[in-house]
Amino acid sequence: MEPGILAWLGFGWWSLGSTIQWASAALGRSPRAISDIRHQVRDFSIVAPMAGAEDATADYVEVLRRLAEAGAEVLICVAREDDAAVAPTKKLWPEAPILVGSDDTFNPKMNNVRKGLEAASRDVVALCDAGIRLGADELTRAAAPLAAGAGLVLALKAADEPGSFAAEIERAYIDGHQAKFLFAADRLGVAVASGGVTIMTRDTLQRIGNWRGFNRWIADDYSVVRTVRELGLTTCLGAVMPRLPLGVRSWSTVWRRQVRWARTRLRLPVWPLVLWEPAIGWAATGAAGAAALFCSGANAATIGLALVVHTVAWLLAEKWFMTGHGLAFGPRAAAAALVREALAPVLIASALSSRAIDWRGTDLGGQWRDRRASAKESSGNTVTRKSI
Repeated sequence: MEPGILAWLGFGWWSLGSTIQWASAALGRSPRAISDIRHQVRDFSIVAPMAGAEDATADYVEVLRRLAEAGAEVLICVAREDDAAVAPTKKLWPEAPILVGSDDTFNPKMNNVRKGLEAASRDVVALCDAGIRLGADELTRAAAPLAAGAGLVLALKAADEPGSFAAEIERAYIDGHQAKFLFAADRLGVAVASGGVTIMTRDTLQRIGNWRGFNRWIADDYSVVRTVRELGLTTCLGAVMPRLPLGVRSWSTVWRRQVRWARTRLRLPVWPLVLWEPAIGWAATGAAGAAALFCSGANAATIGLALVVHTVAWLLAEKWFMTGHGLAFGPRAAAAALVREALAPVLIASALSSRAIDWRGTDLGGQWRDRRASAKESSGNTVTRKSI
């Protein structure tokens, strides 16, 4: 049977998705060349927000303590004196520099972080996501592009040490999907943003209005990247990927976090790409290819073999990318990647089903819609701050 127009469309869709998968893996697997390292650890202020005992793990507190001992200015931020992160931090590090206080903008994270950004006194400021393992050498290597003229560098986090299959799926989202596309886009010169360690000079921080540069859009990482670029400065991903140990995580926790991130991205100018993701994923492109073969008269055995080849090739591309960054990709990771891909349409449907964005008990989406927060920001509220 001669392939009709539907068959050719299916083959085209299949080819497009597979090409994007392999091209993104190829672009993203090789990190940028590391520039000359100009900054020493003593040049850094590390702003480390915490909220709850789960942020004050022994490993993370030890990371911060070692950075302080190496000469960095470490500023741990909590919103209240009775925050559950305070006691375990003080137990593990009695001299820990903890700043207490909260603002009242729409963004709970930045309400906590503001005092740390304002208190930072060193030449380079690094805003660090909780739980990340970041050594002194990794910090200076990550900041190297600043010496070459970059306005902001993001050290993208890599999920590590999953203690459950749900955590393995979260690792598949963070490493195999998100990191792959972000590194590929960065190599093409596209401005990208995500969690990890955000690094800039103190001069640049002041030029963007300090904390205000993080609060212009609903996502603080996207906001600061856009704001720095509007100054005419470049932003980029660093060559270093600090590890984030996941441990045991429940499926409900993992799924809620992915839905929250998807809903947040849908509120940003990048929302068309979010809607496009399922269409170029493993499931949709494989289905398009199978439909094209069926319309061409292929038998069930041929279609089944083609789907097996499609699946193996898809996973090999992901493995190729991850091994390029020193990330493991075994049978469990492959299974988690397929679950992630199969759930892509469900994730988008869940993200579109509501405008609520739950972040630690706060509806960030509702706060964003309520522009009273914007009025408070523009009035120049000051956060009450003290050290304990």
